[in-house]
This record gives sequence, structure tokens and C-alpha cells, in this order.
Amino acid sequence: MNHFKSIKIGLLLLGCISVVSSFAQQQPLYTMYMWNQLIINPAYAGSRDAFSASAVWREQWVGLDGAPSTQVLSLHTPLPNENLGVGFTLQNDRIGPSNNTGVWGDFSYKIQINEKSKLSFGLRAGFEVFQSDLRSLENIDPDDPAFANNVENRFLPNFGFGAYYYGSRGYIGVASPTVIENELHPNGGGSNDLSVRHYYLHGGYVFNLSADSGGVMFKPSTVVRYTPGAPITFDITANFLIAQKFWVGGSYRFEDAAAALFAFQITPHLQAGYSYDFGTSNLRTHHKGSHEVMLTYDFFNNDVKTKNPRYF
Repeated sequence: MNHFKSIKIGLLLLGCISVVSSFAQQQPLYTMYMWNQLIINPAYAGSRDAFSASAVWREQWVGLDGAPSTQVLSLHTPLPNENLGVGFTLQNDRIGPSNNTGVWGDFSYKIQINEKSKLSFGLRAGFEVFQSDLRSLENIDPDDPAFANNVENRFLPNFGFGAYYYGSRGYIGVASPTVIENELHPNGGGSNDLSVRHYYLHGGYVFNLSADSGGVMFKPSTVVRYTPGAPITFDITANFLIAQKFWVGGSYRFEDAAAALFAFQITPHLQAGYSYDFGTSNLRTHHKGSHEVMLTYDFFNNDVKTKNPRYF
């Protein structure tokens, strides 16, 4: 890569990061959010009636220097008191010279609404470690004040909340996973240096398209994201489940990307998934799409899933 091209892509990336900061979309995006909603909503903890472990690896904008790379591990389970659930999330998100690692504990309390439906309320508490090292960037202007403080290392405690209504076939939830707007750079960049509060509204439903319950099922889902001072964004996803084994579908993220999704129920306990995002924004000519891989394992008795299949 020649020097001019390096500078061009570097400036492009910094411009994207600036836009992300300005419009407050600081939290990572996931295409396969519908299979691990604990990422965005603490009230989801324990809702699968099993000890559930899920890992996701996402590489965004492949081929673009400094593009986002995100990894997350989530664990959650109901407690012996079936109205209670707990969860744990470890998330790492790297963009260019900055890295953000979050450690979260989740607690949920469930109310039985009727025979098939529950309403869950959740709380989250934990912290993020925000690090940035501008020494890793090529400084084309030695007098640039942005490089005056080359290294940042911030410990940022936070908490969040959520509500989640669900039954055997559908769900709807609302959450704000981090409420405190921590200052990322204490020496000042104004409001753009805050970790801005996010709000999520998410929902989905599973329809049986065949008389045979082992035939074809259709699951549309959506997540809507809102941050104060920023445009509302959303994902719309359509998945088909074939023979209770294969998931195939597609997704559209408003003004950003379209995606293809695939998942396979390897065993009654183990599920693996993959998605590929095709960029639709002006940035699409500078990268080769985004990859996301998911692995989920549920520790439960097989008869539990037979009586109450897990579709989300």
C-alpha cells in the first residue's frame, strides 16, 4: 500500500470514528443479536430455562486498516428460584487506536403473566476499561493538539436496566444497558468525548409455516437503537428454520448493510452460526464486508427443550 493510499484510508477511518462518536453509536453492532439478547438487555438473563453460554466474534469492514473487531462471551442461567436469573458478559471492542473492554453482571426477576408468558425486569452493573494509544497512528502533523496526550487508560463504572416480555413463540424488550455517560477523555473534547447512553427496543415472533411442527418456521425480528442527538437506526431480520436444524435468513441495517445469516443446530445443546454483511453505505468501496461467527451451548435436560423449544 503506497503512502498516499495509507493516509487516505487512515483519514477515512478517523472520519468514520468521528461520525460514530458524534452520533453516539458507540456500542458494538451485532447481526445475530436475536440469538443472544443478553448483549443488549439484562432482563434476558435466565430466559432460556438453561445455563446458556454464547461466544461471538465479529470482524467489521474487513480490509480497512483499524476497522472494528469485537469479541463477546455471555453466560446466563435461571436460579433454583425460577423467578430469578443471573448473567455475566465479557466484551472487548477495538477500533483503530482505541480498545474498550466491558465486564458486566446481570440480574433478572420474572413475573408469570399467564401459562405461557413471563415479564422479566433486569439490572446490570459492571465497568468498562477504555484505552487509547495515539502513538500507534502515524502523526502527519506534529502540532496536532489531538496527539498532545498520547495514551488514555480509563476505568468507567456503569449500570443499566431492561424489561423483557416473552412466551414460547415471541418476545419484546426495551433496555438501556449503560446509563452513566462517562467522560472518555478527561482533558476535554467536549460532549463528543462522552460514552453516550443507548436505548434499545427489540422484538420477534416465530410462525409455523407448515402443519408439521418439524417443517418450516419463520422468525421475523427487529432491533431499534436510539441515542439522544442521533438518528434512530434499526435492523430488520427474517430467518427460516428448516426441520428444527437449519436456520437461513437475511437482514437489513438501515443505511449501513445487508446481511446473509446461517445457523445449524449441531446437537440439541450446541448451535453454530455465521453471518456476512454487505456494505450499503458510501464506505462499502473501501472494505470487503463484515464477518460474524457465533457459538452457543445450552446445558439442559433434553426433555426441557422438547417441551419448550428455544427459538430465541
